[in-house]
Amino acid sequence: MGVSECEDLFPSGFSDQPWLMQLHGGSETQEFMDPYNRCIVERNIPQFTGKLCLGFYKNWLLLADKLTKETFFLHRTLDPKLKVCLPSLRSVSFNYLGGCVISSSPASKKCVVSFVGRRRDFILYCRPKLNVRWTKVSLSIHDSENPDDQHRFTGQVVRFKGKIYILHGSLVAFRVVVINEDSLLNGDCSWTIIQMPNRIDGWYHLVVSGNDMFSVLVATSNLRRGLPATCTVHRLETSDQTWEHVESIGGCVFFLGGIQNSALTATQAGTQRDCIYVVNQNYGFLHGEGVYKICMQDQTVSLCLSLKKPIPTEWICKLCWLMPTRVNRSSKGKCKTLSFTHSIGSYKSDGTHVHKKEEKHNIDISRPWADLPVELVQLLFSRLNLVDCLRLSSICKAWNSVSSHIQDAMAYPWLMYSTNDSCSWRFFDPIHGKEYFIDTTWLGFGKNLTFHYSKDGWVLASKENKYLFLINPLTREFISLPAPDFDINRSTAMSLSSSPANSDCIVFVVFFNDLQVLEISTWSHGEDEWNKLSFNNEFGYCMPCNPVFTSGELYCYKFNGELSVYNPTKKTLQTFEIKAPIEMVVGGDRIIQCHFMESRGDMITVFRERAKDRLRIFKLDRPQLAWREVFGVEDVTIFLNHKTSLAVPCPEKRCRDLIYFSGFADEHLKSNASYTVETNEYYPEDCYHIREPMNCIWVEPRI
Repeated sequence: MGVSECEDLFPSGFSDQPWLMQLHGGSETQEFMDPYNRCIVERNIPQFTGKLCLGFYKNWLLLADKLTKETFFLHRTLDPKLKVCLPSLRSVSFNYLGGCVISSSPASKKCVVSFVGRRRDFILYCRPKLNVRWTKVSLSIHDSENPDDQHRFTGQVVRFKGKIYILHGSLVAFRVVVINEDSLLNGDCSWTIIQMPNRIDGWYHLVVSGNDMFSVLVATSNLRRGLPATCTVHRLETSDQTWEHVESIGGCVFFLGGIQNSALTATQAGTQRDCIYVVNQNYGFLHGEGVYKICMQDQTVSLCLSLKKPIPTEWICKLCWLMPTRVNRSSKGKCKTLSFTHSIGSYKSDGTHVHKKEEKHNIDISRPWADLPVELVQLLFSRLNLVDCLRLSSICKAWNSVSSHIQDAMAYPWLMYSTNDSCSWRFFDPIHGKEYFIDTTWLGFGKNLTFHYSKDGWVLASKENKYLFLINPLTREFISLPAPDFDINRSTAMSLSSSPANSDCIVFVVFFNDLQVLEISTWSHGEDEWNKLSFNNEFGYCMPCNPVFTSGELYCYKFNGELSVYNPTKKTLQTFEIKAPIEMVVGGDRIIQCHFMESRGDMITVFRERAKDRLRIFKLDRPQLAWREVFGVEDVTIFLNHKTSLAVPCPEKRCRDLIYFSGFADEHLKSNASYTVETNEYYPEDCYHIREPMNCIWVEPRI
């Protein structure tokens, strides 16, 4: 088959950029997924019919017949002459077969193909040109610290400098088993253990890039329904086999998930540098199946490919990243830049976005500002935002006396987030379309913090899973909390009863110790340690959103949609006979996205099943103990986030019936994504355009 004929079978541009391929094994069609143009293309390639892809080496694909289990290498030109047969895999179940590593070109006699087990501790290897059968080596790996450990290979493996690195653990890998390839071939298989840098719920990926190997932890959160919540990258120091945390991947691009991980330079990939494309690993269990793009520089995540057909639950239906065979200098055009206008805009009642034109005014500056009556200056405070009020009081001495009226300024929620490229926190004011930066050097450890909850201008944050503290980023007030006796990263939810400036403030941390026990830890002013209470886990395995404190009690959604309340005075936890207004679990395993908040004594909940579905809003009717759906929120503006959602009095007419998300509507992070309740319209219309900082939270600026 000629090269041109081969290219006609594949999608256009197949050789110029990375593609994600899925071979079903039982279907005549194959799916090719383009993460740049966000499309899925189906093709009928006879050579792939009934086949599974088990691995690849440069231009060679390792395929297996799903029925006969015959295994062979096939060149990407599909030339039948370029086919290398391997021994059959009849004695092995595909469900227990993990990833593979290939030492060199299949055309070479030195080529070694090694498979690792999945949920089993074994290695299969053969030399395609020399062996007529696979050699199976069973390993007995125990953790000296946990001798009863029942963990197995996760199925992820890479080859790096003549050694095989295999992730080992349960669903979350805790260590890497390192095997010298020569010792494996000589029949004297020995190994060493490298502990992973963090133990956080999420997915570890190993990837080789040039002369370095990296571990990438894409952590998830119960509150984000399985979507990427954080991304932490470490580089392996080969001299002492330790991990070093890095904030950059050297200008490269990683493609993770599926059967093998790959790394390219940004030029080879034809896209933005320091980015990670990762396949969501839920396999249909939770929301969020798709490919996500994580930008290391600004720590944002965006959906770049939604899998319309959910990833099959069978492990054998494997996804495979295919790398480009040539560098197309014009391929950067495939990574389209979004064309949103960055001017400050307002919303009409019909949901359309209107941009204001800049107007030039001639200002008479012949009279000094100090001549303006102080009484008039005081009236301005209630009409200006917080930052403009601070600037106003500093214009002249005569106006310093009115600085006490700053609390009258319009202070509506700002989106607070952090990035890797600076020692500052960023704040975005969605009402006025302005961004502010606050230096964190005064704190001493302002970088790499994790935000958990906010209340009245204060933020509950943590550092390195060891320290938990309260901070007011505007006033620079800081309250250190006792060392936690629980795992911060595994806590399900956190909340505050009131501003930490109040003596009666209580910090709540909800944690599931196991499937049977729910723990609630609390801290109050003056206490030197956390107070912990344990309850039988009839509460539900996890919560769909952060709890809300109101009227002296902490209200929480259970996993099954019931509403429970914890009374910190009586130390009791009870369930109300109030069901969620809609089923929170759909089809037995898909979880509805839920947000929970309080506004002027009203309990408000917002539901959404999928990205483009209509938002449904409910208020709690306390006397009737029932949720009532509302179809407008003209008196409040809602700000949604998986950690803290807020409903505040409507700041301006243009913000009526408006709901802001904690994601941005453009590549340059200049305007928030939003939803108009009256018209059920999203801005932007396409959810692919939304970029959300992974570590962000809504904060009400208070001074």
